[in-house]
Amino acid sequence: MRVLITGAGGFFGRALVRQFALAGEEVVAADIMDPNDFAPRSDTPADAVSYIQLDVADESQWALDRTGPIQGIVQAAALTPTLDEMKEEPRKLVNVNLNGTLHALNFAQEQGIEKFLFISSGGVYDQFTPTTLHEADADGGFSLYGSAKLAAEIMTWRYAEMFGFDAGAVRPTSMYGPAEEFRGTRPFVTEIKTLVDAAMSGTAVRIEGQDAHCDWIFVDDVAKAAYDFFAAGMDSRAFNLSSGNPRPFSEVVAAVQSVFGLKVDASSDTVIDGNPNRPTVISPDAYKKEFGWQPPPLEDGLRRYSEALQQ
Repeated sequence: MRVLITGAGGFFGRALVRQFALAGEEVVAADIMDPNDFAPRSDTPADAVSYIQLDVADESQWALDRTGPIQGIVQAAALTPTLDEMKEEPRKLVNVNLNGTLHALNFAQEQGIEKFLFISSGGVYDQFTPTTLHEADADGGFSLYGSAKLAAEIMTWRYAEMFGFDAGAVRPTSMYGPAEEFRGTRPFVTEIKTLVDAAMSGTAVRIEGQDAHCDWIFVDDVAKAAYDFFAAGMDSRAFNLSSGNPRPFSEVVAAVQSVFGLKVDASSDTVIDGNPNRPTVISPDAYKKEFGWQPPPLEDGLRRYSEALQQ
């Protein structure tokens, strides 16, 4: 199948391109970046991937002469701004995250595509209360980002129903792994990325927010789970992709120490803070039951992260 993956130059986008190509799909990677700046992960089959420059928010760019024939779409393009940036430019976020998905759905309808996978987010939930949430509990979370993601999911279900294509959505929690970097569309990196960078450079760090919890999952495990869902019958369903185990930052730090040799020094000027505290369990039970999936433990993901950095 010839599959268009938007947001292909991003952290999760590059993991998706890699996974779909490894699975034997013909991937059209699309992103707003210049073609000269697009670099797939090093173990991505190069002959299975082509690249096009595409701004998902510009409806005129959704054209067959740009994409070529497409049978499937993975809509992963998104802005992931800080809360302050959301307040400063709310229209920009909605234009990309919601209107960009609308343009993708219109293109899917016009071209008669077979499958449409929307990359949603754990941000559709409020993650700051100690409770367990399932797929039906999504309410848009606490931010415009989460609200736009949930609204895009709803649009996806309606288009799939009206035009008869197979659609689905996945809601990952906090991902970590190779190819994470600062981008204009995602102006931050995760705490695990910061810890690993410090370890790789030999920089000692001081840890704060040790009791803050977060649900971490390795990016390639999420990409594999998303592909398996795409390849099966999605049937207009949304699934959480999480570890189901929000861990205190102290445990994350200890795991990075074990795998990467991170140096921790209470007197260091380099501070890494595990806050905010996100103790909510975003349950992966529905996906586990449907696909027999078992999210690998954090330490396993960190070891594979280390191996990927050495390639």
